[in-house]
Amino acid sequence: MPRFFRHLALACLVYMTLVLNALAAPRLWVALTETGGAYGEAGALLQQELAGRFDVSLAPWTTLFARQDEVPQLIVTVGVAALDGVLEALPQRGPAWQRIPLLAVMVPQAIFAARRAVGPVLQQRAYSAVVLDQPLARQLALIRRALPQTQRVGVLAGPLTRPFVHDLKQAARPLGMTVHPSPAIDAVEDIYPALQQTLEATDVILALPDPLIYNPGSLQNILLTTYRARKPLVAYSPAYVRAGAILAVYSTPAQVARSAAEMLRHWQPGRGLPPPQSPREFEVAMNARVTASLGLPVDPAAQIATDLRQLEQPQ
Repeated sequence: MPRFFRHLALACLVYMTLVLNALAAPRLWVALTETGGAYGEAGALLQQELAGRFDVSLAPWTTLFARQDEVPQLIVTVGVAALDGVLEALPQRGPAWQRIPLLAVMVPQAIFAARRAVGPVLQQRAYSAVVLDQPLARQLALIRRALPQTQRVGVLAGPLTRPFVHDLKQAARPLGMTVHPSPAIDAVEDIYPALQQTLEATDVILALPDPLIYNPGSLQNILLTTYRARKPLVAYSPAYVRAGAILAVYSTPAQVARSAAEMLRHWQPGRGLPPPQSPREFEVAMNARVTASLGLPVDPAAQIATDLRQLEQPQ
């Protein structure tokens, strides 16, 4: 009889272990580019939002991949450097690691698309993103709402952003605007001639995230050239607005993180991730000094943002 109870107890222990493993929260790595600033803010909010739903490990990507005794079921990268580091490290861990779903957060859409296209390794993995870019329709709606007389929108397009020009043209038609892409920009020396030609044919320049074109070394010259031509530049970053762009629609790190958390709340082990998406929440920044200097009667940024949110509400 005692032997029977010992066997029964062992069977119960094995069963309970299996049940607890099945009920255990999936292990999630939140791999940061760096612990401070916007990346740290987004990572901390993700950890807070997903606590209880996941067993979350939050650290720089290098720290996480130094671990040898832990295998995540899902990886979130925060920032481009973390994405690139993880993509390089995964194949070195073996085939099983290459099947771990990967969600990239706080990366430009062009960078995400370029990384996804590099080879078959990425195509085998559930690979999605919450990109920094705002939907093209939202960016054009900003221009239509703030500058209602605008008809011709100029775009400087480099190798990473040229694929989006067609969709931008399609999105502009219902708003009564036309998009005029610049001549091909494939090197830094192409920027100024392309900008000069585009300014002659357009009412406003819409900046798209392209590191070849918009970077710390070129931004000031672009802003100065557009200002001298009396043509406003609508950007994608509040920092660019502070530098001299008139407007930007953008999402904060917290807003990006909340969109990512919402995506992951519905994820289950063994399933793929939803398609890439832009953050649902957003803000509008405006440089009142530059708009006044250009003689543009623009409404307050808070009012423009409210109107844009109402436009996106389901009818």
